Amino acid sequence: MTRKVNGTAKAVPPAAGIHTEVTSAVVIGSGLTGLAVVSELNRRGVESVVLDGLAHDSQPTHVPVTDSAGLPGRAELLRLLHGYATGHSLDIRRGTAVQAVGLLRGSKIPAPVTRTAVKWAVRTPEGLLLADAVVLAGCGRPAVLKLLRSLGFTAGAERRKSLRSAGLYVVGAGEAVTSSTRELVRQAKRAGQEVAQRGAAFDSGSGVWTGSA
Repeated sequence: MTRKVNGTAKAVPPAAGIHTEVTSAVVIGSGLTGLAVVSELNRRGVESVVLDGLAHDSQPTHVPVTDSAGLPGRAELLRLLHGYATGHSLDIRRGTAVQAVGLLRGSKIPAPVTRTAVKWAVRTPEGLLLADAVVLAGCGRPAVLKLLRSLGFTAGAERRKSLRSAGLYVVGAGEAVTSSTRELVRQAKRAGQEVAQRGAAFDSGSGVWTGSA
């Protein structure tokens, strides 16, 4: 697992003129959910980059709290997370939407029990981010399901295990519908822990973009 280096992703020689960076994890969604995930990753020493959300996602990258009693707590948590991100100079790129997410050529989606690292490519208007793991944080359910289908993750009881094995995590959307701020934070902590435990070094010298939107 690539560790933090001054809190920023490391640039590598561009492929075919595309600006390319390597990091351990890409968090897609810069709202409360994404901030909770990136804060947990930072506490565990995992380098990550936060992007605004999936392009064409009609839902803001946050999860609404269904119980009104949770709203004050949510506002306070958001304030604390913003403060943590600023104080630790976390790499949060607001205004940068994700155009496509895909596996690098040669990577295969492993069986649910396989812990082999899978190399991901995330394309933005600024270039390409290569990572060991991708976290969809608070993205809209339709956009998440569309992305999962394009990647070959079909619906079923084993899909969640397959996603984790491949290094793809869904927090606060898709199959993980959050009903409270406490549950959202629990999911963010679990995702951060699992990303940190993957522990596989990223080989920046291999791979060609083969992803889909």
